[in-house]
Amino acid sequence: MYNTNKKSHYMLIILMIFILNSCVSSEINDLSNETSAGDPFESTNRGIFLINEKLDDYLFKPVARGWREIPKFPRENLSNLAETAGAPLDIANAILQLDTESIRLTLSRFIINVTFGIGGMYDVASTEAFGKIEKRNEDFGQTLAVWGFSEGPYIMLPIFGPSNIRDTIGRGVDTLFNPVTFAYRMNGIGFESRLPQPVVSGASTREKYMDYIDEIKSSSLDFYATMRSLYGQQREKEILNGKKKKIKNINYEIPSYDFSPKEQINQEMQKVIEPRKLKDKDSLPSSSYPEYNETDLLTN
Repeated sequence: MYNTNKKSHYMLIILMIFILNSCVSSEINDLSNETSAGDPFESTNRGIFLINEKLDDYLFKPVARGWREIPKFPRENLSNLAETAGAPLDIANAILQLDTESIRLTLSRFIINVTFGIGGMYDVASTEAFGKIEKRNEDFGQTLAVWGFSEGPYIMLPIFGPSNIRDTIGRGVDTLFNPVTFAYRMNGIGFESRLPQPVVSGASTREKYMDYIDEIKSSSLDFYATMRSLYGQQREKEILNGKKKKIKNINYEIPSYDFSPKEQINQEMQKVIEPRKLKDKDSLPSSSYPEYNETDLLTN
């Protein structure tokens, strides 16, 4: 009986995906077939992106609205508990990256919040009393980047959203080898008991950025391209952890201003025509999501 119900659930999910796909197929046909650098699967990615939008409109966003209506207590406390439960994964990846600063920050936050924050219910590590310890999210995708693995093509995952080959592999490794997951298995805790942590974390994150995403969506000429750019910038920021990336092939010599107006015009025209010689993604503007301003893309 259980297997029959389980199969029926899978069939229902597959049916919903086909229905959503048919709803957005007409929109996909209207999109440009041109692909951007680093996004060779753009046509497929856009289709999945539209399906994710439908899921967000009818499922995730309503859940986020409902989460926002919950009183500050216990909403913030549940979010803090979910964050604390994910801290061992941050610590493990910081160690794998041999990043002493991240190890210090993630380990300090975890110990302080567990001991003084009543098991992680309160984020006391962020208060002035404990020095406002910075929160860093570390995952195996970042670890692979530190080890020198290329990010690979950009891909849009169903439900999970923007990613690339490297981060998708990292997500799988994090899921399989999460220290908390091992602890759950060793103590015989089933999937149903482990589900609240990612659900609370997801609802909290979606609620946090709900207004910002709505604003970006309403003001973007191409919402897909904007989110793709945001993802790339945010991931680069997380990988660098505030460290400035070295940019090569830039001439820092002070220009000479001893020229005629005609020469000045020619030089200005040359700046426009001649492409800047920047390495890889160094030409991308650095942003602090969610304070990112889309106009930065147009002016850089």
